[in-house]
Amino acid sequence: MPARILDGKAVAAELRAELLSRIVALKELGTHPRLAIVLVGEDEASHAYVRNLERTAAHLGIAVQVEYLPHHAQTSSVRAALASFEHDPAVHGVMLQQPLPEHLAIRDIADAIPRNKDVDGAHPANQGNLAFGNATLFVPATPAAVMLLLERSPHWPLRGRNAVMIGRSIVVGAPVALLMMVENASVTVLHKASRNLQPYVRMADVVVTATGVPGLLSGEDIAPGATVIDVGTTLVEGNLVGDVDFQSAVQVAGAITPVPGGVGPVTNVALLRNVVIAAERVVLA
Repeated sequence: MPARILDGKAVAAELRAELLSRIVALKELGTHPRLAIVLVGEDEASHAYVRNLERTAAHLGIAVQVEYLPHHAQTSSVRAALASFEHDPAVHGVMLQQPLPEHLAIRDIADAIPRNKDVDGAHPANQGNLAFGNATLFVPATPAAVMLLLERSPHWPLRGRNAVMIGRSIVVGAPVALLMMVENASVTVLHKASRNLQPYVRMADVVVTATGVPGLLSGEDIAPGATVIDVGTTLVEGNLVGDVDFQSAVQVAGAITPVPGGVGPVTNVALLRNVVIAAERVVLA
């Protein structure tokens, strides 16, 4: 029997409906949620992501302001742009769009993001607190989307499950691994330096992959009935594809996310949900 499709668009619609009522309540109290984005350079995918985020935010009633910095902007300029929002009471969330141009390093910049407004969870303190589960102020948007989809899979709750995370980036792989461990899964982390993906992938109840390598996994690589969350997105001959060969995997998996239409739509709403949480914290402070 083909796998259950974990439809990100449907999950995103569910989350948007929940957020609308919370945003209305905030506005009745005189608070209009606002997100500030610092975008450096001309990366086409980044600009497309921000435009999509602006559209989603507009439908929800969340204001978005984008500060565009040129490709040649230096570390000090990016840090100053981020820090400028710390004491602006009209801004509730601050995000640095990644990836950055090659001459900039996120490790030299992330601590300039106002910690209490760090809605994409990139500040080192929020990254570190992920290991403590609820101790972090904000879970990064893409890892949060992965967990929201896992909550709707046949392998939730994760307690006692064998899980594999392919990819160890601080943006997706490492946070997802930590979040799955917080849910008491037994987690194996694989990456480009790993000698083999097997037998680990075939032994897993849950497989999350975020490498940007099209066709990295096929149906024969996964265990029958496994839940597969594909975070990878790569443009191949004009088509957006994931790390997983969907057509073969859907015949074997128990549940699987499509690309596009899986993790992506949920990521946008997860980020905006963090903006709402940040605004609510101000009101309740």
